[in-house]
Amino acid sequence: MPSFSHDKIVTRCQPWLGTFVEISVGQADMDAVDVAFRAIAHIHARMSFHSADSDLARLRAAHPGESVAVDEETVAVLRTAITLHEASDGLFDVAVGRALVRSRFLPRDGIAHLSRFAGTTADMEILDDRHIRCRKRLLIDLGGIAKGHAVDRAVAALQAAGVQSGLVNAGGDLRAFGPRKWQVQLRDADDEMHHALTIRDCAVASSANLLDRRIIRGSQHSPHIGQNGIPSLVDHRVTVLASQCAIADALTKIAMVDADLADRILASHDGYVLRPSMMREAA
Repeated sequence: MPSFSHDKIVTRCQPWLGTFVEISVGQADMDAVDVAFRAIAHIHARMSFHSADSDLARLRAAHPGESVAVDEETVAVLRTAITLHEASDGLFDVAVGRALVRSRFLPRDGIAHLSRFAGTTADMEILDDRHIRCRKRLLIDLGGIAKGHAVDRAVAALQAAGVQSGLVNAGGDLRAFGPRKWQVQLRDADDEMHHALTIRDCAVASSANLLDRRIIRGSQHSPHIGQNGIPSLVDHRVTVLASQCAIADALTKIAMVDADLADRILASHDGYVLRPSMMREAA
């Protein structure tokens, strides 16, 4: 097989996870891309808030204390979510569905009594690799971590197929692997690209909500929820680097509220919050 550094780079794009997912590899490795997209499609199906047959729908329909059979990928994401919930003293909480439905960032279809979903991530219990139990009813939304997890799984699928280097980008949450260097432009909160990075063998995720807010009863709401259910209103882009995209994706939500806390958590994941002094102007 030709060396990747001399092979033409080819990018394929498909709509998944509420965004466009791009996979870039050498032309000689294109046969592996379909496998990577299938891994992403599987996670999309299992972790969709909107789908009536997803694992999240099954969890929100369950009675408190009931064991619910879910996919191994869902358990893997929830296991990471619980770890980050504990490490952030509850700041990272995937049980934000109630707040996001109330602020109309998620649909209320089929949810009759929103007030009954009073649990937090701390009320979830992992029984084994296929079963979850919730002590209280939860409205789980994995929008803050599942996209990064899907990127990681796509990378794993490419590597298992023998691909030596590539890039998977899910709407700005991305991961590069292998020896090749990639230039990444960062879209700022104003939807313009002012800064760029050169990365190799790491994950990058960014979050912003300056242009994604709603006024409800005189108060501003965003799709990012901080401590105690209070919306995170951040006027700048937050960017995190880490070894895994799921971690980078999740930690942007913590960094929006407390960048120093995010840095402390990221220290065990070969990562950090990208500060303005670390960036260069985009070409």
